[in-house]
Amino acid sequence: MFRRGGRVRAVRPAGLDVAIAHALRDPATNALAGARLRDVGRSASVAQEFSLAGDETRPDGLLWHGVNLSPMSATGLALGEFGRFLSARNRRASSVVGDRAAVEAMWQHLAPGWGPDVREYRWSQPLLSAQDEVMSGASQLRAALPGEERAVFPAAVAMFREEVGIDPLLGDGGRSYRTRIDDLIHLGRTYVIIEDGEVLFKADVGALFGPVAQIHGVWVRPDQRGRGVGRAAMADLVRQVRRDHAPQVTLYVNDFNEPARRAYAAAGFHQIGELTTILF
Repeated sequence: MFRRGGRVRAVRPAGLDVAIAHALRDPATNALAGARLRDVGRSASVAQEFSLAGDETRPDGLLWHGVNLSPMSATGLALGEFGRFLSARNRRASSVVGDRAAVEAMWQHLAPGWGPDVREYRWSQPLLSAQDEVMSGASQLRAALPGEERAVFPAAVAMFREEVGIDPLLGDGGRSYRTRIDDLIHLGRTYVIIEDGEVLFKADVGALFGPVAQIHGVWVRPDQRGRGVGRAAMADLVRQVRRDHAPQVTLYVNDFNEPARRAYAAAGFHQIGELTTILF
């Protein structure tokens, strides 16, 4: 938590409405951090995970420094201040994620101390949004049901290993990750195609913030890839998520993942920004 006395200070519960309004200037880019801000904003832990630069009533930027490190709608001055504050502290975050230009500006201050710990740089991750009209899907996609956790969990683990490059079962044996999967299912935020008890496709509404539903954890079973399963499912996913959760459906993808980018384009997604993720 950052102490008072400088331009960088902790977000307080009393200042939550102003902080959320600031993050909502760009809900698509700030979806993940904004959803976390909303979830913890009325508790004391908001001050442990979120800081602002500038005046509390008119911030120049916000910073999520929890499990992820993410600048939110920050000016160049604020990004420099965030970077200098963080560079003098031990790293807690497992990743840095956010608007590419913002991450690059802040990383100039963090690279000397944090650079040796970096596992992977993903500098270019196009941020995509579904267009108003998408192609008609022809899949068996539906929301996963409570009781289907055992079928969904292996697919979620496989997705995490492929996408993040580490095993979510390490550390606590997967208990926290299993809890996350269970919670998403019970909230109606996991969508699947299941045949003969096995998941062929899955995707989660990983973050909800204002008008935005951000899709995470898209996975197609390896033997189904290249058969059009993902394209049809993504088109159906947009329709169902709009119906169930929020009107603007977004996601971000690694620039080098050409098969996924083609599937998203076929489902009506187009680029609206560019994110960066740095993994430790």
